[in-house]
Amino acid sequence: MCQEAASLCALHNKLYFTPVMRKECEVLLTRHNELEEKHFLDSQRQVSFKFDHMRKEASEFQAHPQEDEKGEAWRRALYEGLKAYVSSHYTGGICSVFIKDTAIRKILIACIAGRLHRPSAFWNGLWKSEWTFTLTPTSTSTQVAGTIMVQAHYFEDGNIHLTVCKDVAESLPVTTETQTSQDFVKLLEHADNQFQDGLMEEYQRMSNTHLKAFRRQLPITHSTIDWGKIVTAKIVAAPAVQ
Repeated sequence: MCQEAASLCALHNKLYFTPVMRKECEVLLTRHNELEEKHFLDSQRQVSFKFDHMRKEASEFQAHPQEDEKGEAWRRALYEGLKAYVSSHYTGGICSVFIKDTAIRKILIACIAGRLHRPSAFWNGLWKSEWTFTLTPTSTSTQVAGTIMVQAHYFEDGNIHLTVCKDVAESLPVTTETQTSQDFVKLLEHADNQFQDGLMEEYQRMSNTHLKAFRRQLPITHSTIDWGKIVTAKIVAAPAVQ
């Protein structure tokens, strides 16, 4: 039972980009930076660590320097541009950028996660996205593949879950590290804005249909019942039957 629970927690943490916020590192847990079972890499701080998925505790931090200087220059430029965007658009958002190097190409993966928890207002939300593109020595353009996912949970006088996903495919010009990262952030921002606009339109439609059906209907008088008067009203004793 414990092993199964630990396995499910590990799957959840990687799937939903659980953040690790420590003085030693600031990174999202994903399948892309998993070195081995329970061990992950923070590419930005260049440290590896062990993570207990059930307790959500990080430990055993060790230096893990990157060997590919050229690939690291691309990764770092992309991270710096993405971090500035996330800081200005995502409340409490975190981003991580990883690179996978092969003999003929470099694969860059950017992950973003922003969470808001408002239990006192009866709602929680998650916005996460993952973006991938490939670079070769002769690249002048590349194809960006992205997936945006939003989850919302509203639980006042009911229990409503909303999950929306969107796949994105766009072309990205490849020039210098700095310029390409700037163009990538513009592409991402445009995709985010389009997705949010569509989400708000859908929410408005649902508000007039599905969500309306969840609302409590008024009685035939079309006015709410004053329960306070009912509770405090005197009960008149009926006369005893002779």
